Amino acid sequence: MFKGRFFKGAVLLGLFLASFLAFKQEVLAKSNSNQEIPVQLLGVNDLHGGLQTNGKFVMDQVTVNNAGGLARLGGYLDQEEQNFKILHPGGVTLRVQSGDMVGASPANSALLDDGPTLAALHAMRIKVGVLGNHEFDHGIDQYLREVDGVTPSTDYLNNPLQIQAIQQYPFVNTGMKMLIANVLDKRTHQIPVGYRPYTIQKVTDPKTNQSVRVGYIGILNTNLPGIAKKYQFLDEAQTIAKYDNLLRGKGVKAIVVLGHTGAVTQDGQTTGDAVNDLKKLKQIDPNNSVDIFFAGHSHQYADGWVDGIPVLQAGFQGKGFSEVTGSLNFQTQDFDHRTLNATVKPVYSAANDPASFKKSLAFYEITNIINDANQRVAPIINTKVGSIAGGQTISNELSNNKESQAAYVVVDAQRKIANQQGHSTDIAITSNDSIRSDMTAQGDGSVTLGTLYNMQPYGNSQPIVELTGQDIIELLNEQYTKSQLYFLQLSGLTYHFKAASEGGQLATVSNVQVDGKPIDQNAKYHVLTNDYLSTGGDGYLAFTKGKIVDNAGQDIDLLTAYLQANSPIQVPQLDRKIQD
Repeated sequence: MFKGRFFKGAVLLGLFLASFLAFKQEVLAKSNSNQEIPVQLLGVNDLHGGLQTNGKFVMDQVTVNNAGGLARLGGYLDQEEQNFKILHPGGVTLRVQSGDMVGASPANSALLDDGPTLAALHAMRIKVGVLGNHEFDHGIDQYLREVDGVTPSTDYLNNPLQIQAIQQYPFVNTGMKMLIANVLDKRTHQIPVGYRPYTIQKVTDPKTNQSVRVGYIGILNTNLPGIAKKYQFLDEAQTIAKYDNLLRGKGVKAIVVLGHTGAVTQDGQTTGDAVNDLKKLKQIDPNNSVDIFFAGHSHQYADGWVDGIPVLQAGFQGKGFSEVTGSLNFQTQDFDHRTLNATVKPVYSAANDPASFKKSLAFYEITNIINDANQRVAPIINTKVGSIAGGQTISNELSNNKESQAAYVVVDAQRKIANQQGHSTDIAITSNDSIRSDMTAQGDGSVTLGTLYNMQPYGNSQPIVELTGQDIIELLNEQYTKSQLYFLQLSGLTYHFKAASEGGQLATVSNVQVDGKPIDQNAKYHVLTNDYLSTGGDGYLAFTKGKIVDNAGQDIDLLTAYLQANSPIQVPQLDRKIQD
């Protein structure tokens, strides 16, 4: 009897609390109905031209399989906006992006200079964005022309089919306002022409005609040595503080940062460069008015709060999106922080979300964009260039020792072809970030040119850097620091490693061998790599101790020549990094 009375009392208490909370929310809503306007911000990041790409989306303790695809992403954005406006009639939705929309893209976007991806952004109604590092790949002047719907230059290309395809592609004016506050052109010491440090959008209540202005500040991660050749980077937090103060001087207090700088949430804790920027901003200006931070660059999941500011990052390649809802107050001209709610949501596959997903106008528009792109690039990507022994696909998944079979095919190809073409090369090195997909075999075991473009979409040049043996050992050790996201893939070199806990090292290397012989720390070796890594990219600063002595050409050309001459190629063994 006692248990029954206790259970009944608990139920009544629960019902009372639920009623009280509902009443409180209703009172707040009524009291604020004339003072505030509901607002929703939808954000995407690091799409990298992934028109049809899908895969795992790791969201802290949850993994969503087969997530992604820009048509479904567009559909989900439309669906979230529709749901928001059903709950909040008269509410306003704002759509933003935080960099790397293009670059490192699969073939159906890359071969058209990412015109289809920009068309997809237009269909998604993304209105404000920041430059990511990959927008610099073909030059930010060229990127801005494409954003504005102008056909880009093809002077850097050699393939006549690709040149023709780009020249015939109908580039669309996206209408995006492009931001970059902390990058200066070294020639002019000004923000690059055509870009701006911030922008302001007016959000107006259609019933009362009252409005609140929302300011956006765009920043880029400063650890990008390849870009630093032509551009000067300004400190992220100091730059945010500068323009936050400027915006407040204009009466703009609702401020959103679009930061192409990373964050990650693991075990409920959010860390990373974006978090560090906000903590430093708090030190510089404790009274700053930044309300929301949309992150990017590190391709991870982040959904946390830093000093009351939501920090969000939705993986990469359209596997998810970020959503912030709340209210803007007409009297304070700011977000009502009591109302802010932030979350990152996955883009489920049709198999994983067959019921609730609704196909919208954006879904159909982007589907048509993708189908059109596939038809335009088909003559290029369907060209067969070689085959794989046994007809099996070669995986790009990293092993426990951080080795990739697909990456090993690439570096083996680069070293062999470079030497055959007269470029003296002892070692070839790339990073797993430089290889973006499996080497996929067709039904007959053949490999197409499209697969090679999917694997290596950057169009990297392949410089040869002269390094000492000691430099190479330092380079290998740079893999095993707490801040490192990407791991080196090696040809012509093997080593052992074991766990360590000194000086920030997670592991240390030993028994390094070049072509089967112990490395000589004082000798000089020729290391073929890509232009990004050669300048210290991804934190591999040991490369900057050497000098470039030669260049073996473009990555795609070396890999194509290798398959044409050595097919069927074998699946490499993962035995170049040995854990003690």
